[in-house]
Amino acid sequence: MAGRPKYSIVMPCYNHGRFVGAAIESILAQTVADWELLVVDDGSSDNSPEVIQDFARRDPRIKFHRQKNAGQSVARNAAIAQAAGPWIAFIDSDDLWLPQALELFDRYMAANSQTKFIHGRRQQLNEDGTITACPPQFQDRPTGTVELFGRMFITQSCVCCRRELFGPDQAGVYDPALRVCEDYDLLLRMSLYCRFDPLGEVTSARRRRHGTNISTQSGYTRMYEAMVLKRFAQRFGAKVQPGARDATLPPSVVKPRLRQLYYAAGRQYFRHRGYTQAIGAVLRSFRYGISPKQLLLSTGALLLLPLNRRDPKTPPKI
Repeated sequence: MAGRPKYSIVMPCYNHGRFVGAAIESILAQTVADWELLVVDDGSSDNSPEVIQDFARRDPRIKFHRQKNAGQSVARNAAIAQAAGPWIAFIDSDDLWLPQALELFDRYMAANSQTKFIHGRRQQLNEDGTITACPPQFQDRPTGTVELFGRMFITQSCVCCRRELFGPDQAGVYDPALRVCEDYDLLLRMSLYCRFDPLGEVTSARRRRHGTNISTQSGYTRMYEAMVLKRFAQRFGAKVQPGARDATLPPSVVKPRLRQLYYAAGRQYFRHRGYTQAIGAVLRSFRYGISPKQLLLSTGALLLLPLNRRDPKTPPKI
């Protein structure tokens, strides 16, 4: 491969020694060879660094960097800073790509020369090795800020986008302060500068579900998601950034979404006996509207307060 690669593939890794080898193998199996793989180990305490280094020694396209544990945002930013290709793609260290992923991105780009952001469909690889088909989400048309604010439908390991989107005059990079929902936060900012073009193929990733998934839903992650969306709406919802697309978010989009997320956080806390936190989440949801199910949840949590178990993780105030 002469010159710089077309694709720079970003892979953060933290304690995924039992998965990362298969993830790297799925990149090596690509039918398009014009790539570099940037693997950043985020201070793993297992055998992840040894597994990654073994692959890097055998293939010069694989670049390995290790850092002290600082979170996925910092790890991905470190890889993006080293990227040589004009296109950035992502794979998590516990996911797999199908062999034709880059080939299909190539074909789409050839037919749609103005595209800046492409996202494919995913399948779910379960712990027992079985595959579960995932229903397509917004794979029939391009989408933007309003659709993404209403639902996080893009899987990070299914994304391929122009490197320029990470520039300081556009979306920028991942927020290093975020340990959860960092991808959602960045994608919302990207939506100000591009549209999301669907690949329309179940090709790009097989998302593995297991006991150590960072993205496993909880009251904590739902509260985090709500605060990320609230911050975005406050900063950009009613503004048009210089050089950006019009991404105005009307109250008819913002209020139902935040009410739903805070209520969902309350339900998650309730299920795990975090009744104090459930009440707090539901009270936040009241700011955006009140429904019988919100009142029922808060009443149930009040009655069960003597049995409260508090989740020690507290979302940051955004």
